[in-house]
Amino acid sequence: TKTRISVNEDDCDLGTGATVWPGSIVLLKYLEKMAHDPMQDNVLEGKTVADLGSGTAITSVASALLGANVVVCTDGCDPVVDLARKNIHDAISSLDFPEDESGPNHDIDEAGPGNDKTEQACYNFRGCKMFAQKYRWGEGLCFDGVPLNGCGDRISQHNNQQTDEENMDITPNHFDIILGADCIVPKLYPIQPLVDALDELSSKDTVSYLSYEQRHFEKYDPAVEFRRLADLCNLDVEVVPEHQLDHMYPANDIQIWKVTRNHRRGCPAHINKGKRGIQHGSIRGGSSRSNHQSLLVGKLF
Repeated sequence: TKTRISVNEDDCDLGTGATVWPGSIVLLKYLEKMAHDPMQDNVLEGKTVADLGSGTAITSVASALLGANVVVCTDGCDPVVDLARKNIHDAISSLDFPEDESGPNHDIDEAGPGNDKTEQACYNFRGCKMFAQKYRWGEGLCFDGVPLNGCGDRISQHNNQQTDEENMDITPNHFDIILGADCIVPKLYPIQPLVDALDELSSKDTVSYLSYEQRHFEKYDPAVEFRRLADLCNLDVEVVPEHQLDHMYPANDIQIWKVTRNHRRGCPAHINKGKRGIQHGSIRGGSSRSNHQSLLVGKLF
């Protein structure tokens, strides 16, 4: 089944968050290719996903369609969070509520107008719990109301018996998968907070997928600087080979980076330094479900 994702792009004061950038398309088509390839695992199926700098929320919606169990769509700008919520709502309505049917196949519990955008808006979409909220990279992320999948008691008991280094893999608010589409733009946003966010939200088993568009920056090479900062947080960066990307969506100046915790060097930087505590609830993958869709990306203006 082919599913067309349409999202709104806004030309008002939403900055870069109001545009579907090519890096988003390259990333989501790469994830789709893995989901459909019988020789590879679907890295999203049954997993908890954090989408950083989500903008229009296109990668969040794609993650839900490709089988994620929980998706937390985040951005650091209140108006962009509103746009993401609108696009998630519209995508669910258009995909699960065709005009000839009697009602939508989803439940929505949205934060009301004027509420703090750090509050979650919750969407149930084809078995995936979707949340949209504000998150400023590396400043701590609160997930009240995110399903715990029965892990809470086990985590509490384990934490009472183990050291920080031993229980780092189940620290609350660690995700299975982290996505970031075209977030490395040092001319507009410093790289350090993004690396802090990856460090903050990653367990020893978390895998992050970032799309990076090569752009000139006069002060330093953004790719080299990102690797340097990631190394300080015990994070390894691997460039996905071009032949593994979707051949219909090539981009000579866009790479997909796979970021993982370096297990050989022990405890991650955020525990060693006692940096930012994480709050409220554990984010863990739940039951798997087959929900693979072929994604066609359209834009509404």
